[in-house]
Amino acid sequence: MKNPFKKEDNTGLIVAIAAGALVAGTLAYLFLTESGGEVVRSIKHKLKDEAKDLASDVVSAKTGIKKKKIKKVADHIVK
Repeated sequence: MKNPFKKEDNTGLIVAIAAGALVAGTLAYLFLTESGGEVVRSIKHKLKDEAKDLASDVVSAKTGIKKKKIKKVADHIVK
């Protein structure tokens, strides 16, 4: 039989609820405020730049074509 007087450790539950609240608040800020929208656009722009840079590195290493030329083509394709 389970001891009714023994306390249960609910630390994990409390941490999960706090983390969920933090994530929900952050997402609400990013998608519901005007300045948050600017942050989202900035993040998207940076991710696109990093993806183009990574792709141009890979293609340049495999083909021997200069990275600058590949990046120009990638800029043209993404626009």
